[in-house]
Amino acid sequence: MNQPEICLNLWYVRDEEGFIYSLRARAYFLEGSDDDKLRELQRLSLVDYLIAKAFPIPQRYQLDKMGVFVVRGLQILPTKTALFEDAIQFLQSEIPFQTPFDIPDKPLVCITPLIGDDDGNISLKIDEINYF
Repeated sequence: MNQPEICLNLWYVRDEEGFIYSLRARAYFLEGSDDDKLRELQRLSLVDYLIAKAFPIPQRYQLDKMGVFVVRGLQILPTKTALFEDAIQFLQSEIPFQTPFDIPDKPLVCITPLIGDDDGNISLKIDEINYF
């Protein structure tokens, strides 16, 4: 579709053992074909995680008091973006009132994994990027 729309970059931060402990999200207003939009999301995903809004793992998905979720569990969620529902709702609430667009029910998204180390450094895990 060539219609302009709000698209999303979503990131999850995991450790080497596969425990997701943080989420990040950012909205964009993009135009062009879906392929054009996905290419732009991919390009932006490589750097914008550094300035994207951070979110905790929603309590309903936490495995323990540390607030972690296991990467393997992503495949059993009802939708690919289920883990990010609270973050997406927050992004929607931040869209100015005058903006005539909302985040679609099924937005075009790029989900990018990030690896966090014990020192708090985060890096990309490019071989696991997903586009929807």
